[in-house]
Amino acid sequence: MQYIKFEQLIENLEKFELKVDSEFQIACLKRVKSGGDLLILNDKKQEAIIALLAGFVEKIQVPANDDAPRILIVAADNQACIDIEALWVKISKRTEMIHTLTYESREKVKQRNDLFNGADIVIGTPKRVNELYFQNGININKLKYFLVVDSEKCLKFSSVAHVTRMTESFPKCQKIVMNPAMEKYTERLVDAVLENPMVIE
Repeated sequence: MQYIKFEQLIENLEKFELKVDSEFQIACLKRVKSGGDLLILNDKKQEAIIALLAGFVEKIQVPANDDAPRILIVAADNQACIDIEALWVKISKRTEMIHTLTYESREKVKQRNDLFNGADIVIGTPKRVNELYFQNGININKLKYFLVVDSEKCLKFSSVAHVTRMTESFPKCQKIVMNPAMEKYTERLVDAVLENPMVIE
């Protein structure tokens, strides 16, 4: 844990036996802390997500004082969102940061209400996040991190436009795309969204 200084985060990682110690994870963590867009081409998805979430928590540390999320994560399907949520709950424990899930099988009105009540992190599928964003359900003015997990699956199940249209209005933030390898839809997304990304394989 030598690259992590936030004591509550260290305690959470140790309590839940979540490691951020491989060369691959440390490279991901360092990029989050230094800033700049990032393309991760590696099949170690869980390792990457743990490192990235740890980096987000260390950089933010405390909950926001308004309703605008600072982290937006897009994943391929409902279960992927739930799996990321489970890791976030462990990694962010006792920081009081609020999260909400947005995906198709959950009632849209409830999701809008959750967002209006405020959330530090939003985790959702491309289609539902896109719908809520363009219905003014997601305030992206304070966004610091945008992460697309399993980009090829995300864009096969949805549309490249569901992601790229949102990012056109984003404030300056760090954008991260993850996929096991460079594939057709991932390449289109990278070209449209990332600016001079570091590539970690």
